[in-house]
Amino acid sequence: MLTILTGLLASLSYATSDMFSQHVTRRTRVLTQMVWVLATGVMIIVPVALLIDGLPRGGAEWRAAGIAALAGALYFLAFFCLLRALNTGDLGLVSTLNALQGAYVAVAVILLGAKVTPLLALALVICVAGGVLTSFERRAKTTKGAPWALASGLLFAAIMLCYNYAGAISWLSQSAISRSISLIVTLPVALLTTGGLAMPKKLRVRAVGAGVLELGGVVLLTIAFSMGPPTVAGVTTTQFGTFAVLLGYFVLHERPKRMQWVGIVCTIAGVSLLAAVV
Repeated sequence: MLTILTGLLASLSYATSDMFSQHVTRRTRVLTQMVWVLATGVMIIVPVALLIDGLPRGGAEWRAAGIAALAGALYFLAFFCLLRALNTGDLGLVSTLNALQGAYVAVAVILLGAKVTPLLALALVICVAGGVLTSFERRAKTTKGAPWALASGLLFAAIMLCYNYAGAISWLSQSAISRSISLIVTLPVALLTTGGLAMPKKLRVRAVGAGVLELGGVVLLTIAFSMGPPTVAGVTTTQFGTFAVLLGYFVLHERPKRMQWVGIVCTIAGVSLLAAVV
């Protein structure tokens, strides 16, 4: 029960963070919000990681730290794509397409030699169908962010694979290193482009809140996987697309087309099935 609750809270935390970031990026710019979110996470997690884990020790831990740093560089690109998608697209649609990162990881695992079971194949087919239907624009204007969302999912999948190979250090150290590198990469890009780092006062609470919720999602996700069966934790922590659809519908008054609703449901079902079988 606690695993289910923690996993669902992780998904809700991610979805709410995306909703806050969407609000901010539509009134300022993507790079400014990235700096505020990443800086918030770094200020919280780096001191805790240093206090609990300290610096890496030995060759294996330093190699793992290097992989975590690579994940941080990729996170800059993934987060940029996600916020660009949220800047132009609906919350529910963007988050659902971003959730396809699980399908991309499954494909990568297959290419690396994993056995394809009937359930895995079915889950991938459902995910592909969901992605196509959700991205189908027709005469609607609600899928402008779809290409950015798909790109973010692909990059987040690469980050997940990096974390998989950085197991010599704890998730806490991985997160601290990767977020520090993400901030180090984002800062000069933000400073060298038009707009700067200033955040309007009326947006600061949501900007910082997005950073706290994004970090909270990571912590809750890790707790979920440490407490219960991976299948249960996997299914519950991949429901951020579901929560994003609900937040978009009831809070932001988003109204996807009928075909897009079918695609959203297919994608959520496919990702959930993937989490249960991979």
